[in-house]
Amino acid sequence: MMKINSYRILILVAIVALTAVTNSCKKYFDPPLVFEKEEPNTFTKDRKVLLISIDGLAGVELANYVPATIGKLLAHSKYTFESMADANTRDAAAWTTILSGKSSGKHGVNSNDFDVTDEDDDDIHDHEGSGVSTGYISLYQRFLESGRSLKTFSVTTWEPLDHNLFNLSDENGVVGSDEAVKTTAIERIKKGEDDLGFAVINFRDLNTEGVSGGFSMANPDYKTALDRIDAYIGEILTAVEQRKNYTGEDWLIIITSNHGGLDRSYGGATLEERKVPLIFYNPNFSKRQFITPAFTNGFKASNGINGTIPAVDASRYNLGTSGEYTIQLKLLVHQFGTLNPAIISKQGNTGNSDDGWSFIHNGGIGWRFKIKGTQVTFNKQFEAGKWYTLTARIYMDGSTRKVQVFTDGEMGAEGSLGTAQGTSSSNLNVGFSASYAGGSLVQSVKDVCIYNKALPIDYITGNYCKSPVDDQYKADMIGAWDLGDGIGARLKNGITGAPDFMVNGAYSWEFFQNDFCKLSTGSEKNPDELLLNAVDIAPQIFYWLNIKPAESWGLDGKVFLSEYETEFVGK
Repeated sequence: MMKINSYRILILVAIVALTAVTNSCKKYFDPPLVFEKEEPNTFTKDRKVLLISIDGLAGVELANYVPATIGKLLAHSKYTFESMADANTRDAAAWTTILSGKSSGKHGVNSNDFDVTDEDDDDIHDHEGSGVSTGYISLYQRFLESGRSLKTFSVTTWEPLDHNLFNLSDENGVVGSDEAVKTTAIERIKKGEDDLGFAVINFRDLNTEGVSGGFSMANPDYKTALDRIDAYIGEILTAVEQRKNYTGEDWLIIITSNHGGLDRSYGGATLEERKVPLIFYNPNFSKRQFITPAFTNGFKASNGINGTIPAVDASRYNLGTSGEYTIQLKLLVHQFGTLNPAIISKQGNTGNSDDGWSFIHNGGIGWRFKIKGTQVTFNKQFEAGKWYTLTARIYMDGSTRKVQVFTDGEMGAEGSLGTAQGTSSSNLNVGFSASYAGGSLVQSVKDVCIYNKALPIDYITGNYCKSPVDDQYKADMIGAWDLGDGIGARLKNGITGAPDFMVNGAYSWEFFQNDFCKLSTGSEKNPDELLLNAVDIAPQIFYWLNIKPAESWGLDGKVFLSEYETEFVGK
């Protein structure tokens, strides 16, 4: 049954508190509202947004079969079949990302009960936590904070979604079927007040069929369910066009999904589970399908954010005073810091002569490999925003242990290590090291591989750009971390029985351009190349409704529709 909430800003706190008490055994509180000054409206029509999610719609499957209604919309859409859902594709996590504009690493919802695993001042749920996440506040409350008086509406068949994210919608509720979702939406859209400004419609049948028979058009029940929902969408769009003031309204229609699927399952971070359609339709839009660029997944390490293996588990990565090793990784610097901050380190203090070893930044001018106080430097200028492969090859030259350092397969320097002590009782850290933070340094590290063998020089020079490193020398690997797991805080080791890194601090997963091999993509950027993510939905909604997000909201996404204003502003 749908319910109508007549919120008034002066009594918002009391009503939200009452809702929490009467509807749940969970404990809630309302953070104080910070009202933003409403942006002046310069549009000739009344802008409105309709967000439709077909839960479980895999983007790779829709690309192969586009049903009739969606196909018609594409003629006036900015769209992709390969946008990225949240790295945690469980229903609650993915929906919280869509309606908060934050990734699960920030909003902290990782299970399917909408519980926040960490707590911060911006978290509307009162739960214990480590403070890593910043919690979440839904779009509905952001509208209230902005001072806008637009009416909101939502409908779903999934009670937890209604209770946890739709609860601040002016009208919301749970119905018994996707058909009832359609019928309720049509009634509200066609006959509702003129000031309806934002609506969310959630279809769930496709997800059910995916779990039952596979998230694939080869599953006839999956395809039939999509056709049925597509027809529902056609009826809903007709209802929009039949609104009495439709000629004075300017609707942005968004069609997406919370996740895709792999065989009959979802919840993980595979591309099959993460790739979903993201369609932005407006009758004035010119058609543009965005091509997903080559990308890689990772997190930004900075002051307070790193990956750690405790010393008790990291002893196998002590280098001692003899023996041969190769350590290789890929580095992307987002923002340079000072001298001595670690890239990867098993050393108490990278600025001193502590026992252990490190890859260390040399400011923006290259890097150094260091064992105790002995170090060899590669003075090659780094550029921010580009990937580099760094390799240290430790080998025995008779009775003398030496090291050669390489950047992108180019050997830069060689030096003797003597009997410098490479064993320490320190943790193994990737990124920020608490003993030497390095100021404003922000970096991403990928494909860390440690071998108990000095790899051949021709292999290092000829294979530096491969990701992950091929298995030709896998038998010699004692550690292999992709560092792109994309979900949760554990960075898995590819070597059976070897330890994982755990991410510390307020990290978030992001996609970065994959240019490991420095391949030329032409002198000009392809205008159709754009990676869209679930976190980009909220910024587009705020943009369309002329709401300027406060910096304190901490949105992860970006606005891109503003680049096409000549197509629709004033139309």
